[in-house]
Amino acid sequence: MSSPLIISSFTVHDVRFPTNVTGDGTDAMNKECDYSSAYIVLKTSGELQGQGMTFTIGRGNEIVCFAITEIAKRIVGMEVESIFADMGAFWDFLVGDPQHRWLGPEKGVIHLATAAVSNAVWDMMAKSRGKPLWKLICDFTPEEFVKATSWRYISDAITKEEGLELLKQKETGKQARTEEVMKRGYPAYTTSVGWL
Repeated sequence: MSSPLIISSFTVHDVRFPTNVTGDGTDAMNKECDYSSAYIVLKTSGELQGQGMTFTIGRGNEIVCFAITEIAKRIVGMEVESIFADMGAFWDFLVGDPQHRWLGPEKGVIHLATAAVSNAVWDMMAKSRGKPLWKLICDFTPEEFVKATSWRYISDAITKEEGLELLKQKETGKQARTEEVMKRGYPAYTTSVGWL
């Protein structure tokens, strides 16, 4: 029997592109954009890794990188499959540190940093299952979807039980919807190539 995978370490990278030189990504409000990413690589006790990032427009990217480091320190030593088993609780754990929450809560730099760490864990989970992330989520059972959701700010509008029932009702036709996405793709919008 092999040992469970543990998050063993991480690296954080401050990645910037001088897009303001050519004006890419600028608009009437944001005239000096240097498209940037605060990027994390989560490493495990095995070969599995997860990459995550969040986006800024330059100055302050190093602050987000520092915040990512502080948040990621909290998950070093955690068992990977335990995290995957309850991603909703994992999100609540990430945003629940009282000292970090004082800086947020769940907004600004702390929220950007938390998103990067969470993205890396989702990436790790998808890789561990041999699927792209969208397909991993698409293949969730209603119960898995409910466990992957933080209900903190939505439970006053819909309970876990109501959410589970809605998801069970939507199981019919799920395969057809998946096939439609595979055939036609999914419309999306991005400014990563700059404003056109």
